[in-house]
Amino acid sequence: MATFNLTRRNFIKGSMVGAAGIAAASAVAGCSSPSKSSGEEKKPESLAGKVKETQSADVVVIGLGASGLMAALAAADAGANVIAVDSAANFEGTTNTHTTGAWLIESKEQLKHEHYLTQQQAFELLEPGTHFQCNGKALRNIIRSSAQAANYLIDGGVKFMYAFEGSDESSPMLNRGGHVYLEEGEPRANNFRDMCAARKTLTTIFNCKAQELVLADDGRVSGVICENNGTVTQFDAPAVVVCTGGFLSNEDMIKEHFSGAVIVNQGMGQNDGTGIKMCQAAGAQIGKNFSVSCNEMGAANLKASPSYSWAPGRGTNPCFYLPLFGNILVDKRGERFMNEQQMAEQTMYSGEPMLRDPYYYTVIDQAYLDTIKSNPVFDFLTEGTKANMGGALLMGFQGVTIDNFEEKVDEAISQGWAAKADTIEELGEAFGLTNLVETIDKYNEACALGYDDEFFLPADYMHTIESGPYYVFEYNPGAWVTLGGIKTDGFCRAVSSDNDIVVGLYVAGVDGDFWSVPYFQGGSCNGLALASGVLAGKTAADDVL
Repeated sequence: MATFNLTRRNFIKGSMVGAAGIAAASAVAGCSSPSKSSGEEKKPESLAGKVKETQSADVVVIGLGASGLMAALAAADAGANVIAVDSAANFEGTTNTHTTGAWLIESKEQLKHEHYLTQQQAFELLEPGTHFQCNGKALRNIIRSSAQAANYLIDGGVKFMYAFEGSDESSPMLNRGGHVYLEEGEPRANNFRDMCAARKTLTTIFNCKAQELVLADDGRVSGVICENNGTVTQFDAPAVVVCTGGFLSNEDMIKEHFSGAVIVNQGMGQNDGTGIKMCQAAGAQIGKNFSVSCNEMGAANLKASPSYSWAPGRGTNPCFYLPLFGNILVDKRGERFMNEQQMAEQTMYSGEPMLRDPYYYTVIDQAYLDTIKSNPVFDFLTEGTKANMGGALLMGFQGVTIDNFEEKVDEAISQGWAAKADTIEELGEAFGLTNLVETIDKYNEACALGYDDEFFLPADYMHTIESGPYYVFEYNPGAWVTLGGIKTDGFCRAVSSDNDIVVGLYVAGVDGDFWSVPYFQGGSCNGLALASGVLAGKTAADDVL
């Protein structure tokens, strides 16, 4: 395996990998900062006339995140000469060196246990769980590829805690498929580097961004054009696998596919939708299903720094935990819009209601604030929350009391995403919540009755809001990644609007329209991205060899 950094203009002339040579760059990132596009996007000028160098391979993989790494490994193991590229500076800048865990099926470690999660059980959970909106053929083949993806990581030295140890058919599905990463950043990146280095027909290239696909005269995809600091290189290959990580940092695409939502990007900031747009330009059809993998640790706000919630000890504002505790949630009109129990107990899976508005809010009073700052956080998490939050994340809340909570509230106020007032009327005025007074009055009546006839919130979640001063907190939905993209056949080959294969083009991970609506199984985003990468890489190699 060879690794190159195009900022040093190391194009490896004459150092061809096998007979086919080298190639490829990634759009898993659009450089290191989020795209801040606004207004109508202009069609970019083609770079074909600016190409300074051409290289070739059997398979080019665009992106080296979860799916891209697996696609590169699988294609190389199938006998292909592979070039895999990413616009990040190195593996540390890719998504899968920072993910928490993967939900995987029938790995070699799982098979050691009598009650391991089977392919049939996984399929029978996911297909009806998406109300049959998933690509069933692709999902079945992705599940078949899951064990190979898991074993690549295990054999590659990636350290895991296995949540499935001691589990059985009655255990939560999160546990039964849980492969929890024990290291992140450089240690995991070193594992990935070693895995690539062990394959002599695989070359990785960093600091290079894919810009457009190359089409042959007959419409086949035959390569990709990449750019770095003004230098344009064309990588020719009969198979191109797009694994660019979705479009969470592309504001225009977020607004288009999520009805005007404003989402805090908790990913690497490089997933700007370039890969999906390249596929569309090559004739591939975008799918109809879109969702997000929400932050399971609470809320987010673009005005905050850091802008989203994480477990205690990570330096994020604990005011973001309030939705996890079951507090009242209202929209921009000051009206309730969901059963708050679902947000508390299924935070990652109940993110869809948050995508209907740019903002949502919660309200507490002084009595509640005083209770939070003097009692352990763990006391505010319900049994449902504890049962549905990943064990590794849940441990972060144990033994923690937020004794500086009032100070953190003041910080939120100073940053402009919270307010304090002596009356509910004044509180509503802070963020234009016109119906907040009526909503709080009705909520307090429900608390007194012990019955919520609006959204049927259980009585043990309800607490009156009547002891001023009062506090309101503004939130944006936060997400790790978007889900949804290009339609494919059952083997990750991109298809047109007529469901005809776009020859030479393959899609994996969250760039594909595979399993995205709704997102409800913890760890499945990472796990199915890994597995789809294996499937796409193997399919691409088999098709061209």
